[in-house]
Amino acid sequence: MNVEPIVIRADRVVTPSGVITGGAVRMEGGQIAAVNRAAWVPVEGAVAVLEGAALLPGFIDLHVHGYGGHDFGGGAHEAREAARRIVESGVTTCYAGLGAGGSLVAIAAVVAGAAAVDEDTGGARLAGIFMEGPFISAAKHGAWNPEHVRPPSIADMRVLVAAARGRIRRFNVAPELPGAIAFIHAARAEGIAVSLGHSDATYEQAVAAIEAGATITNHTFNAMSAFDHRRPGLTGATFARDELLAELILDGVHVHAAAALALFRARGAGGIALITDGLHLTGAADGVHGRGEVALTVRDGACRLPDGTLAGSVSPFDRDLRNAARILGADLAQLAAISSANAARAMGIGGRTAAIAPGFDADLVLLDSTLHVLATIVGGRVVYRRPAMA
Repeated sequence: MNVEPIVIRADRVVTPSGVITGGAVRMEGGQIAAVNRAAWVPVEGAVAVLEGAALLPGFIDLHVHGYGGHDFGGGAHEAREAARRIVESGVTTCYAGLGAGGSLVAIAAVVAGAAAVDEDTGGARLAGIFMEGPFISAAKHGAWNPEHVRPPSIADMRVLVAAARGRIRRFNVAPELPGAIAFIHAARAEGIAVSLGHSDATYEQAVAAIEAGATITNHTFNAMSAFDHRRPGLTGATFARDELLAELILDGVHVHAAAALALFRARGAGGIALITDGLHLTGAADGVHGRGEVALTVRDGACRLPDGTLAGSVSPFDRDLRNAARILGADLAQLAAISSANAARAMGIGGRTAAIAPGFDADLVLLDSTLHVLATIVGGRVVYRRPAMA
């Protein structure tokens, strides 16, 4: 891949060793070639130059279902377009959230559609598939159809893995269900990460799943057994066990600010990953929107089923990042951790992306002084520029 050199200058550049004031990054051949104070980064030759207030590693959305009118579960074209559009919010890597369907055959067909899309979409990297369903609890089904949930089955897992042609990177499971622990062991043996969520598990059941290899909590607080001082549940395990990376939706709807702050103070910037749980309606106007036989209502920053149940988020990633700065008081280094580095580590891609350092993939987001996206760079290519910059 022949990518022309680019230099980005920013008031602050967030690197693994600290924030460089008045820094610059040079990218060549899709990778980061140099990082330093602006005066020390060469700009000679045919080099495009971008400027902004803050340069961070590109955002990684571990858990997203769609964006900008396109659904990751709607076939290869829809999945590709969702990945191309999501760069508007600073996301450079995403995982397609799937798992809905009335039968294993139907679920496998949806998985096969998304799996047909290569990682290189022309937008964000579609790094793989996240199976949020169907191995979840009917008691904590959230917006998932309770008639379509299934007990964890290694045989079913293998059907889905085959349909995905190796593109499944994570399974979600309710650890209290029969067969869950064996399922976790089998998934980990295949090199697939496991998260815990949509679950009514006791603390002890959650710990057993952690010891079997689970490493992520699915949208912490939402659709899981709540904390009680005598029955800590899965929420308590997320606070107490460092092995779990806690997904967090910070759209201002799914989680109260005080709960988010308590989690941040308990786990620190190293224990949380911002996610959107975003739907295809992200960016849609308020109103009633049809999705098959289900009408979804978008209003006041939330998306709900007819019975009022939250049906996922409609908040883009950069808005959640701004909420993190405001609600959590997170500084730029902490924002980089919870928006990128922690997710990359959990998914085993931290050796090549999610750090502004020489030799890493040039997956970056350039922000203005209010943390709105100016430009998104994937593999050294500018895949999005705010219209005023174009």
